[in-house]
Amino acid sequence: MIKKGNGGIYKHRGWWRVRYREKAMVNGELQVRQPSKKLAPVENSRCERPPRWIVKLGEEVLLQRRIQHRNSEPTTTLGDFIDHKYLPYVRAYNRPSTAKGYEGIWERYLRNRCVNVWIRDVDTHQIQNWLKGIANDHGICRTTLGHIKHFLSGVFRYAAQEGQWTRGTNPVTMAVIPPWAPKASEGEAYSLEEIQEMLRILTEPAATVVETAAWTGLRAGELRGLTWDCYKPADDERSVGLLEVKRSVWRNHVGEPKTERSKAPVPVIPQLARHLAGHRLAGGNPVSGPIFVNGNGNPRSLDGLYWREMRDVLKKAGIKWKGWHGFRRGLASNLNRLGIDDSVIQAILRHSNVAVTQRCYIKTNSKDEYSAMQQLSDEVERTKCSPLVLQNEVGEKKVTIQ
Repeated sequence: MIKKGNGGIYKHRGWWRVRYREKAMVNGELQVRQPSKKLAPVENSRCERPPRWIVKLGEEVLLQRRIQHRNSEPTTTLGDFIDHKYLPYVRAYNRPSTAKGYEGIWERYLRNRCVNVWIRDVDTHQIQNWLKGIANDHGICRTTLGHIKHFLSGVFRYAAQEGQWTRGTNPVTMAVIPPWAPKASEGEAYSLEEIQEMLRILTEPAATVVETAAWTGLRAGELRGLTWDCYKPADDERSVGLLEVKRSVWRNHVGEPKTERSKAPVPVIPQLARHLAGHRLAGGNPVSGPIFVNGNGNPRSLDGLYWREMRDVLKKAGIKWKGWHGFRRGLASNLNRLGIDDSVIQAILRHSNVAVTQRCYIKTNSKDEYSAMQQLSDEVERTKCSPLVLQNEVGEKKVTIQ
């Protein structure tokens, strides 16, 4: 073996190879490893010393390693970094639901593909191949692939912050979602008619939970987080009360609402106020504690409520279940149907951007579309009977078109 600085050139299984040392984090501990790289096939098996051109190749490889600080800075595998650095960071500073989602992405889609890949060896081409492979193997939609790409981008952003990625641009940035991946199905919204039918056939407490979801547009976690001390009833039956959104409950985790904007109070219309008053009376007029409570005094599971008390009733009535978030989309769509300005709907849903309200929450149904087109037809007929007066730029001549 010909030694060159911290590395060496040697012959192994018909190839000239160069070996070098570098520090690496393995299972959270700093270790020294000796990886190697192929240079060229051995042309003369009897030759024990590498030709000069092989030596020159080896020197170039070692120089490149020194330039990239691979001999002085520790590196790590992607799996080790995600398990021991990134996911603990996410658990510490993000919502529990976000951390759970990231753990699912790592275990389901990425671990078996890149757990042993060294971070410093990753490039955009490799990221792109992972996305293509996941799209082919799992048949998932573009939205889920977007979540996977966002996860990987966060990994390399944090790796750069921790000194584990020093090659400049995030390698995930230029990767794209495979164009053949299917589009995600659009989220559905409940119409006013569907909500009214639900309220007619459901029993308590399901009816009040549905009405609260439908007339406030609260997220599922915010519904579970509602407490009686955050409810400010109206002064009279014609006024509007308020629900202060102070917390969100996901599984057994109690945290703050999704954003600062989400903490804005939500109006309570008189119809909902009457049902909340009846619900409160049935519970013994509590002054605090969860509004929707289970037998142990904890926030009620909404999914459990659906499966135990709502699923069969709605199925028998022919009402499609669109999830609890369908009520939030429904509020946006039903307000839009009534002609309410989009910026007002944004404020009611407590979105930070009106584009989110318009793109993801306002849904028109076929009846509304037909009604709109009928109005257009009526207007076309009306304008056919009205003369149009045109005036030239000078204002001297007028032409009437019948």
